[in-house]
Formats: sequence, C-alpha cells, structure tokens
Amino acid sequence: MESRLKDRRVVVTGGAGGVGREVARRMLDAGARVVSADIPSATDHAEGTATFAGDLGRQEQVDRLFAFADAELGGLDILVACVGLPADSLMDIDDAGWRQVIDANLVSYVGCTKRAIERIRAGGRGDGQVILVGSISVHIKAIGESVYNASKGGVALFAETLRKEMMSEGIRVTLIEPGAIATHLQPYPDEELQAFAKAQEMLPAAEVAEAILFAATRPPGVDVVTLRIEPLHQKVC
Repeated sequence: MESRLKDRRVVVTGGAGGVGREVARRMLDAGARVVSADIPSATDHAEGTATFAGDLGRQEQVDRLFAFADAELGGLDILVACVGLPADSLMDIDDAGWRQVIDANLVSYVGCTKRAIERIRAGGRGDGQVILVGSISVHIKAIGESVYNASKGGVALFAETLRKEMMSEGIRVTLIEPGAIATHLQPYPDEELQAFAKAQEMLPAAEVAEAILFAATRPPGVDVVTLRIEPLHQKVC
C-alpha cells in the first residue's frame, strides 16, 4: 500500500471532517503529499497536510483550491471528495438551507472533479483517480432525507456515468457508499457516537477511510467501481 501511494499528489475535500481527516492521515503515512480542504470554521486537519479554507460550492473557491494545490503539489494524481452536510427534509428546511446542502454535497463534487481531471490529464501519467464519497442513504430512501438524498443521489449517478467517460483515458472513478458514520455529521455528542460505534450501529470514521485507501491503492487497470460499507446493524428506515 505504501509503495503505491508514495509521492502521489492528493487533494482531499472535507479534509477536516472525520473521514477526510482519517484519509489524509493515512495518505501521508503512506508517503503521499496531501492538500486538505474544508470550510474556514473546520480546522481539525491531519498534521502534515497543506490546508485550504473555502466554500467549495462556489466555483471561484474551487479555482482557488486548485491553484493552491498547483503551488503546493505541482500537479495532481488523486482527488478524494468527502464533503458532506446533513439536511432536514424538504418542508423542514428553508430555501437557503437546501441550496447550501446541494452546493456542498453535489456542486462541489462536480466542480472539484472537473478541475482534478484537467490536472490529471496534464500530468500525462495515465493512472489518475477520482474517489467520490456518496451514501447508502440513496438506497434506503428514509423519511426525512429527501434533500440529502437529492445531493448524494446526484453524486452516485455522476460517478457511475463519469467512470464510463474517463475509462478510455485510464482515469478511474470510484464511488464509496458508507452507511451511518460516527462523526459530527450525526446530531449526537461524542459519548453517544462512541456508544453507537461500539454497538455496531455506526461505522468508525477510520473504517471508511480504510475502504477509501483500498480503492486508492489498487494498481492501474483494477477499477473499484462502487464500494458499499455499512455497520452491522445499519438502520434501514
């Protein structure tokens, strides 16, 4: 695993969140060079990353991020998009709120992926990768998750279609679909999150990061298309 990531140039969005931080830390440990991006108020980035603060639902901030990555990394091999905002159901959220969720959970993925692929193409290595974190919620379709599922359902269809568009260039696109994760996206304090993880009702963020690292360390020609990971006792309604 370490040899396959050594000196790889990586951008992780949502990098100060539970999963993003774990991914960035593991990438660094394996010898990669990492830019970690998140909103300005999120400051818990993995030690050793180059950090960027901005709202990636806005194209000008996406462009700023990738200009920053150009300066820090001198190119790009892997994008890992981990941004995720929770949401109330459509009729329980105001218009600004649902637009913010769609911008964060879907628009940022599309904008960052386009800029990432431009740089992967320019690098000419032919083995770049885009890893997009979706959610199994799009399969469960639970009451109250209409807005969230609109965003993550968009990510799933985007990833599955883009993969076909990119395969002729050797650029792999992977969709990771986690179940409930014991991070602060859940509306519970730390002690309750730990209890959910211990009861196998939520995934530790580290386990989702391991799934992402598995996809990121397959050799060229081995394409992890969709990887679904969930706790043993995942709620289904």
